[in-house]
Amino acid sequence: MSKGFTLIEVLVSLVILSMITIITSNILQSSLETERTSSERLQSASALNFSSIILRRDLRQIINVPLRDYYGNTIKGTFSGSNIDKRILFNSKIKSISNEISPIKRIEYVLDDNMLIRKQFFSSNPYNSDESIKSNFIEEISDLDIKFMHERSWYDRWPVSPITERQIPTLIKLEFKKSGKEYIWIIEPNIDYVFKR
Repeated sequence: MSKGFTLIEVLVSLVILSMITIITSNILQSSLETERTSSERLQSASALNFSSIILRRDLRQIINVPLRDYYGNTIKGTFSGSNIDKRILFNSKIKSISNEISPIKRIEYVLDDNMLIRKQFFSSNPYNSDESIKSNFIEEISDLDIKFMHERSWYDRWPVSPITERQIPTLIKLEFKKSGKEYIWIIEPNIDYVFKR
């Protein structure tokens, strides 16, 4: 009797080994896909969290002073916002490197091509609409809805009346969709709401 494997035993071993290899490679591929998806979701959540922090910081550091247009004319309101234009405009206190530069900067948030853009101007009354630091704040955003609260009612624009031209909204609400998920951010500016001369 000779020692060794028959051809049938070798073929059965190869079939079993190939089945184990296929199953193992499928498990590995599934694990890598799950890890990639989880990593993308975590990165997206981190980016949204960072955006929320920046927006809340900007709104909580609002300086309630009159706004001016690019020609130096006074804009009606110390805070301006519109759900139709998908835009918020205000002055905020931003720390500067130099003490010789005013820390009060114009901030504008505007929706453009499914992207919420943050513009930070170099002064509170800029003369040129293009002289700003632009950041793509939130990408792939849809169905943005901006609301402003005054006396327990939500409005699509601010100021809502001549009385509110010297006020900041009590609350600011942003509702939007990103990657099929709905988000609601409600932010309290947390300042003295009425402009005082």
